[in-house]
Amino acid sequence: MSRPFRWTLAVIAILILIFSLCAIFINGKPLFDSSNRISWVGFAIAFCILMVLLCYLNIKVGIAYTIIILLFLLVAWSQFRHTNEKNQNEIASETEQQLDENGNLILDHPYDDLISLQWGTYNTVDMDLMLIKQSDDNVINYNSPEHIIDNLNSVWLDYDYKMQQDVAMKEIVSILGMREETFSVIVMKYNEEELKSDAVLMISLSNGNTKKYTLSAERFNDETNGVHVCDLVMQTEDIIGVMKDLDSNEIKTY
Repeated sequence: MSRPFRWTLAVIAILILIFSLCAIFINGKPLFDSSNRISWVGFAIAFCILMVLLCYLNIKVGIAYTIIILLFLLVAWSQFRHTNEKNQNEIASETEQQLDENGNLILDHPYDDLISLQWGTYNTVDMDLMLIKQSDDNVINYNSPEHIIDNLNSVWLDYDYKMQQDVAMKEIVSILGMREETFSVIVMKYNEEELKSDAVLMISLSNGNTKKYTLSAERFNDETNGVHVCDLVMQTEDIIGVMKDLDSNEIKTY
């Protein structure tokens, strides 16, 4: 193995290290969440390759570079933790201002109907609440948290686990108007963590019609990690139960 080729491998390994750390940071989930597994594997493999190559090029130089890289990673890790904690504190501070004395979310916009999803005490399970507008398959979820037609017809994902995970296991969707529409209400488990508590979906409509669905944890811990819970017929303000399991392929289409 020629010396230039070994140095090329070393540069590639460094790039993989950087890419893996960036992927973990951008993901926004807890550091050792299952969704970061591939990134951590890539980081470990690249780091081992780099250390072997550096030592193989020159033992003394390799040891020196290893110490320098470890110090660099330590500084980067400290900065990452500091930034992560700062962001969490800022989110918590902002969210505390939005909660009343009972811990309920205070919405900063008018709404008629409210849908909430909760799943136990603090954990790393990322449950997602989403609505699908049947007339045009428009999806309201983390990737598209707002669907605004005009001042009298809108849907918001007001509260999401990924954005406010340090506060509570809760997601909230609010609806204003939309009286000509029908929505499918979907609950799914985004990551591979095991759900140990049942998920509870609460629906409160403006006419006083309410419904509570208790979804067993077992429904989300296999390939069918999603449930089409019900449909909301906004014109008549009816809640029509569906309770259909969705497999991973079906969820990806939403």
